Amino acid sequence: MALASAPVQLPAAAAVALMAMALLLLSATAAAAPPPARAPIGLPGCNTTCGNVSVPYPFGFGPSRCYWPGLNLTCNTSDSHHPPRLLLGDGSLRVTEISLSNQTVRVMRTGSIINTTGADFAARSWSVTFGRAFTEHGYLLSSGNELVVSGCNVTAMLSADIADDGEEETTEIVSACASFCASNSGGAHEMAGSMTDKYCTGTSGCCLAPLPSSGVPKGVEARWLYSATANNKSAPVPAVTVFVAEQGWVDMEKRADGVGEVPLLLDFGVKQNLPKVQPNSNDGCTQYVQRMVCKSEHSTCNAGDQGYTCDCESGYNGNPYIEGGCQDIDECKFPSTEKVCFGVCINTIGSYDCQCPQGTYGNPEVEGGCVYYDFDDTDAVSSSRPTASLGAAT
Repeated sequence: MALASAPVQLPAAAAVALMAMALLLLSATAAAAPPPARAPIGLPGCNTTCGNVSVPYPFGFGPSRCYWPGLNLTCNTSDSHHPPRLLLGDGSLRVTEISLSNQTVRVMRTGSIINTTGADFAARSWSVTFGRAFTEHGYLLSSGNELVVSGCNVTAMLSADIADDGEEETTEIVSACASFCASNSGGAHEMAGSMTDKYCTGTSGCCLAPLPSSGVPKGVEARWLYSATANNKSAPVPAVTVFVAEQGWVDMEKRADGVGEVPLLLDFGVKQNLPKVQPNSNDGCTQYVQRMVCKSEHSTCNAGDQGYTCDCESGYNGNPYIEGGCQDIDECKFPSTEKVCFGVCINTIGSYDCQCPQGTYGNPEVEGGCVYYDFDDTDAVSSSRPTASLGAAT
């Protein structure tokens, strides 16, 4: 007659060690799993890169099915340009980045709006149009830009069309600044700008002015602040240069001449073949617009001056304009999560959980908040490993 074997009881310390080994094996198995397939950014059968620029839908080039009407671009693959150049509008603007999350397009524009080099300095003022390189295609000049004026004793103003509550557009001055020189004895930058982190201080031969809101730019007007400035033949007068650039570019490049390519930020939206956005409307996007524009699950629709735009919901990222474009974010891979989760981070759909490790309890969102269980028996737990906090600084 066989004797029944009694169950073997392991010491608590050994049990905890076995559980830890099991967790390590599970982690190794998860790490060996192949990464999930990258979510598409464009429609099937459409090119989504031009040179080194990604082109996500609703933007595109080539067949008309690859982009939303009005957001078509041109990929110039001629031999004279390597790598290929992505162009917007009439081809005078080179696209370097499209950000769906910021709803902006970064372009490079060549040349200034006003440049009086070689011009008649006896003129009291200059007035020119901004140009229609992007405005006729529905883009807005983003508030992430700034007006740049270079010259001595000169002021410049940027005007734009602003829509009021009744949808009537009026032309208003949206940005302006005045540039002075501490001395006219040399170039525009032998003055006070070197004493600050700002390249253009207003008294250093150039000035900067923010754009308080996005809009459709109309024109720029510049004029001398003193009539004697243009007629002063005793000293050379620096040329007057006016242009618009992305905020921070002038301070980074340490130049305000507007020569060469200058970055601009444009706001975009989906407009064509959709109901017109009503100003000051609380309705925002209708269900029809949401279905037509924001194709992905876990996406939201927004209505603004530039048209309709889409975002992925919190906890997701990707392209909300295509089906399946909004993908779950693994917050546990973000370094910032380590500052709010001092236990075990577990990714969930659209969010994450923070738990204390196996064998501990407490508050995992507080540094040192998880502590080991303190067993009352006389096994090896208390002797081999004293009660301690996890995640505490050493």
